[in-house]
Amino acid sequence: MDAVDSWWVFPGFRIELVATGLHKPVNVAISHRPNGPMLYVSELYGRIRYVTRDCQVGTFAEGLLNYEPDYVLPGSGESGVTGLSVDPASGDVLASMLYLDGGKPFSKVVRMSSADGLKADTMEVILDGIPSTFNAHQIQALTIGPDGKLYVNLGDGYHEPEAARRDDDLRGKVLRMNLDGSVPDDNPVDGSLVYAKGFRNPFGAAWRRSDRSLYISDNGRQSYDRIARVEPNGDYGWPPDMRRGSLFWWTFTQAPTALGFAEDGQFGERFNDHLFVALAGPARYKAPSMKGKKIVKLELGSEGVLSYDDFVVYAGDGLAMPVGLAFGPDGMYFTDLHGEGDVYGKKPGGNVFRVVRSEGGEGPGKGLLY
Repeated sequence: MDAVDSWWVFPGFRIELVATGLHKPVNVAISHRPNGPMLYVSELYGRIRYVTRDCQVGTFAEGLLNYEPDYVLPGSGESGVTGLSVDPASGDVLASMLYLDGGKPFSKVVRMSSADGLKADTMEVILDGIPSTFNAHQIQALTIGPDGKLYVNLGDGYHEPEAARRDDDLRGKVLRMNLDGSVPDDNPVDGSLVYAKGFRNPFGAAWRRSDRSLYISDNGRQSYDRIARVEPNGDYGWPPDMRRGSLFWWTFTQAPTALGFAEDGQFGERFNDHLFVALAGPARYKAPSMKGKKIVKLELGSEGVLSYDDFVVYAGDGLAMPVGLAFGPDGMYFTDLHGEGDVYGKKPGGNVFRVVRSEGGEGPGKGLLY
């Protein structure tokens, strides 16, 4: 199977290949520049790429890591450049990543400005000094809320899960800050960046326009991966509880990563305001898996989840790992971390795909469902 035919998609939709040959593409963000690139992609091992509207790929920023990754996935090779967001007002690109200081890993957020959106002209660190680990549970998603503030997902640091509950520690939290890194005057706790606590490994985040709320994915310890709506000053229970405050959870590990809402009619009225979640699945398993390697669709109601459906499912014989996900004006974009590359990360081969409605809005998707 070729790259596109390796994926089954919900009837009435089709998948298109947008970019290939990427080096572990993690997250994808829409650019918001009418005359600039179409989107940006964070590559785990130190670059941010751009993709133009005619699907040309270039490098926006590189050399972002001050250490050499060891490429072991899962494990210590999970560290690098992860979260990605674009300020809709200025077009500035914000990225989260790890860095070394005194031989120890820390988390930071960098804001990058560009005149044309094709090359970073300036870089400013707006958050740093947060202890981290190479093994996972590090700094993750970045989102800009309807209030114009930056929200930052931080894992618990892996080796110190108790940090997620400590008010004097930023790990295991969702942070809220101004775009220059300062503390907003109206944060839940005066003088603190902490917006909510009690998270283990909150990889993904997305805002829902209909209720002006932030939703996150959080990975459990071999069970109870979850989706939660984040409330100011909320405590989401970890450790040890991975169900407190959850909107939905999986009994078995699925590895939920990025998520997004269809809100501008890209998928028609039927799926408007539905939540789409990438489930990465096992990192080293080839071929389809009953645990992840798919994107699922959730219809939300006032009391919870009304329906749950597979929307995109890997049906090929490679590694495949859907990780990043974002909605643009013309459809849903998602990244395949491995693509035709290798699990150890030394060989580029990751892809970016776009899911759009089929002509007429009906008909079979590409690929075969196992």
